[in-house]
Amino acid sequence: MGPTESQWLYRQGDLILGPVPSKQIVDKLYSGELLPVNEVQLMGSGVFKRIIDVPDFKVHVAKAEAKKRVDAHAAEHHASQRKRLITVAGVLGAVLLLLGIVVAVMGSYFATHRESAGSAEELAWGDITIDAPSISKARRREDDELVDYNGNPKRPTGTPVALKTPTGTTAPPTGTTPPPHSAGKPKSGTADPEGMQMGEVDEAGINTVVAKHKPSLIPCLKAVAKPGMVAKIPIEFSIAETGKVTKVWVDNPDFKNSGLQECLLEKLQAWPFKPGTSGASVNLSFNIGKKG
Repeated sequence: MGPTESQWLYRQGDLILGPVPSKQIVDKLYSGELLPVNEVQLMGSGVFKRIIDVPDFKVHVAKAEAKKRVDAHAAEHHASQRKRLITVAGVLGAVLLLLGIVVAVMGSYFATHRESAGSAEELAWGDITIDAPSISKARRREDDELVDYNGNPKRPTGTPVALKTPTGTTAPPTGTTPPPHSAGKPKSGTADPEGMQMGEVDEAGINTVVAKHKPSLIPCLKAVAKPGMVAKIPIEFSIAETGKVTKVWVDNPDFKNSGLQECLLEKLQAWPFKPGTSGASVNLSFNIGKKG
């Protein structure tokens, strides 16, 4: 009689259950409900034996053990895969969060520092804007807002000073008044009052440097700006033959002794203008605050 045709009793704890067909014993082995060490008894034999010791069930015991090992390996593999997926998802989430922060910071930076298009070329930092520059030949002007590259003290209006020229140092005659700022341009090829040999001004090159570096002047304006201030501050600076800014004028009496001129000169002297045989004067106009 085969195991599929016989009836069996089986022990589970302190209970004796059955009779059941041998197929049910096999199913319980595969499901793990019965273990190979559980005892069974063929109906009518009067003897309980371990399932592993019953010839009819030995093959099924081996198969059940193999299935148990495979199931355990599969469960371990799935758990490892799940852990790996959670780790990858966490890393991707952190990367996306970091990218979001970078994009937000860059967006804020470019929104703050982007130059607006148009003929005005106005560049805005909150309540501070800079108008497009105008460029002309360098001319000496006489006022008390002069900041000198060599650290000379401010001079009162109308006081003559010695001027350096390529051939030496000369002083304006006593009692003479230097040409005003609005004087006409010197002829090409002649020396201007600042000692610069006048030629054609490279406006395109100067504009490129100004457009790139004018944000560096904003801290100087912020240092003197007051809450609620509305002011227009025109400035003018001269570029020497060496490409260095030599003088700065601030055309606003409200900023005398404010340190603005010195700050602007320090920043401007770092601007990389190309050396040449001609001098230039650059006018910039700052606007602090917004009118009503």
